[in-house]
Amino acid sequence: MPTKTTTPRWLTILLWSFAAAAILLWLLSLTVSRPTLFPAGPTYEDIIVYKGRFTLYHTAKFFTSRAYSAFAYPAGSAPIYEAFYSTSSPLNTYIYVSYGAILAGLFAALAFLRKQNAASFFFPLLFLSFPMIFLVQRANIEIVLWVLVAVGLVLYRRGWAIPAAMVFGIVAATKLYPILLLGLFLKRKRDLPAFVIGILSAMVAMAAAIAYTGPTFLIAAKGFFTGVNRFQDHYVDVVSKVEVMFDHCLFSPFKYYAYSHHISPAPWKSLYFLIAAALALVLFLRVRTMPFLNRVLFLVTAMVCLPPVSFTYTLVHLYVPLLLLLAAVAGFRSNPPVTAIFALMLLCFVMLPLMGLSALSPTLPTGPMQSTALLCVLLLCAMQPWPEASIAADTV
Repeated sequence: MPTKTTTPRWLTILLWSFAAAAILLWLLSLTVSRPTLFPAGPTYEDIIVYKGRFTLYHTAKFFTSRAYSAFAYPAGSAPIYEAFYSTSSPLNTYIYVSYGAILAGLFAALAFLRKQNAASFFFPLLFLSFPMIFLVQRANIEIVLWVLVAVGLVLYRRGWAIPAAMVFGIVAATKLYPILLLGLFLKRKRDLPAFVIGILSAMVAMAAAIAYTGPTFLIAAKGFFTGVNRFQDHYVDVVSKVEVMFDHCLFSPFKYYAYSHHISPAPWKSLYFLIAAALALVLFLRVRTMPFLNRVLFLVTAMVCLPPVSFTYTLVHLYVPLLLLLAAVAGFRSNPPVTAIFALMLLCFVMLPLMGLSALSPTLPTGPMQSTALLCVLLLCAMQPWPEASIAADTV
C-alpha cells in the first residue's frame, strides 16, 4: 500500500489546477443570469412538477389527465415520488434526504481517501462538485439512485455479487439506464447467476411497481410505457438551448448541429443507435474481460451518456469511479498508464462548472463538450488494462 510520500507530486498539482479552474468558473458564473446557469423553471422544479399528478395516483387518470405535467419515468420511480408527496412538505423532505446523503457521501469519500493515504485530494475534489449542486438545485430523484448505485458498487467490490446485482436490478426499474451495470457480471461464468438475478430483479421490481400503481396492471403498464416513450421521442425529435448547455449524452453533438441549423436531430437517430450498438460490442468483446477499474468506469460512463438525454445531474454517478481512479493513479508503484491519467483528467473536466463559460459565449456548447469527453473516457477504458498493482486491483 502506498504511503503519503509516494503520492506523485504531479497528481497533486493536477488536481489543484482543476480546483483553480473550478473556482474561476464559479466566479464567472456569478456574472451570468440564473436561468443561464440553471435550466429555466423554479428552483427544485423536479420535485414540485408532479405534486398535482400524484393526487391521481392509483387511478387511470394518473396517466390520462392533462391538468398536470405527464409522468415521464418508469414505474419504479413512482413509489419514490409518492413517498416524498406523502410527507407534509415534499420539498423539505427532499432537502433533508439530499443533505443527509451528501454528508454521508463526503464522509465516505474522506475515509476512503485517508485509507489510501490520499486525503489531501479531498478538498480539490470538492471544487469539482457542480453535478451534485445541479442535482439538488433541480431536486431530481437521481439523488436516491446515486445512493443505491454507490451501495451496489460497494457490494460488488466486496465480492457480494448477488446482492449487488439485485440492487442494480431494482435501480433499473426506477430509471432504465442503470441496467448497464449488470455488465460487471459478464467477466466470468460464475458471475452469470448474479447477472440473471439482476435481470429478474429488474423485471420483478418493475412488475411490482406497475401492479402497485393500478388501477389494473394493463392500464398502468400501458401508461408508464407511453410516458417514457413520449419522453424519449421528444428529446430525439426536438432540441432546445437548455440541452445544448446541460445535456452530455452521446446524441448531444447531433442535437447541437440541429439546434445551430434550426432543424430536427431525428434524422440522425439511427446513427446514434449504431454508436450505442458499437459500444455494446466493445463491452462484450473487450472491456468485460478487463480489470475492475476499467469495467466500472466504462459501464458507469456509458450509463450516464448513452440515454438520448442525460442532464448534468446524472454525472454524480461518476463520483465513485473518479475516487477509485484517483486512488489507483496515486497508488501505482511505477509510472501509471497514460490512458488512466487522461481518463482522470477528462473526469475532472466534466465535473467542472462549465456553464460559467456562458459568460464568455452564451451559445457555447458545453453539453457536447462533455459528451465528447465522456466518449474519450469510454475509449480510454477499452484501450489498456490498468494493472493490478494499483489500489483498484481486480479482486472480484
